[in-house]
Amino acid sequence: MNKKIAIYSAPYPGLESYCDMIDFATEVGVNALEGFCHFELSSPDIEAAKRIREYADKKNVTCPCFSVFADIYHDDPAEKTEWLCHFADVAKILGSPYLHHTVIGDCFDHPGVLAKKEELFESGIKLVRDVTDYAASIGIGTVYEDQGFVFNGVEGFGRFLGEVDSPVGVVADTGNVFQTGDTIADFVSAFGSRVKHVHVKDWAFFPSDPGGYLPTLDGRFACDVELG
Repeated sequence: MNKKIAIYSAPYPGLESYCDMIDFATEVGVNALEGFCHFELSSPDIEAAKRIREYADKKNVTCPCFSVFADIYHDDPAEKTEWLCHFADVAKILGSPYLHHTVIGDCFDHPGVLAKKEELFESGIKLVRDVTDYAASIGIGTVYEDQGFVFNGVEGFGRFLGEVDSPVGVVADTGNVFQTGDTIADFVSAFGSRVKHVHVKDWAFFPSDPGGYLPTLDGRFACDVELG
C-alpha cells in the first residue's frame, strides 16, 4: 500500500498561493499536498495548474489527491458536472491519481438536506457517475467522503456506493462519520477494501451549541479540535 502523509491545502494565515503552501509543506517536513479549489485554482485553470506542477516538481512535492467543494443543493447539476470534469483535467496535470469532490454544500443542514434526501440521491448519483466516467477516461480515479447527513455513515454511504455502481474509491474521514452516530471503526469495517485516501481529524462533542458548532443526527454538536 502506498502510504503518504499530506497537508491539506486549506488556507493558512499568511499563505496566499499554492507556492506558499508548497513551501510550507517542505518547511514542516512533508512532501505531499492535497490540493483544494482555492488560491490560483478557485476555478479549473489549466495554465495555473501547469505552473503549480512545475514548482511542486522542483520542491519534490506531490499531490496525492485533489479536492473540490461542489454543491448540487443550490447549483445546476449539469453545470456542476462540467465544472468538476475540468477539475479532473487539473488533477491530471498536477499528477494526482485521485479527484475528490463533495456533492452537497449544505451537508450539515439537518432538516433542509434530509427533506430532500431522495432528490439529492437521484441527482447526486448521476453527477458522480458522469464525473467518474470522464475522470476514468483520462486516467484519474474518483474518491468520495463520508460527509453530512445523506452520503455518510454505514447505511447512507453503503447506499451511495451501491447506487453509483462504479469502481469509485472511498475517503475515510475519521471525524465526519460521527455525525451519523457511527464510528470510524464501523465505517472502515464496512468499506475498508475501497479506502484509497484518509482525512485525519478529531472532534469534540457537546450537548448544546456554544455557537457555530455542527449538529449530529443524535442531537449533539461537534467542533474540530487538535488531534488527541
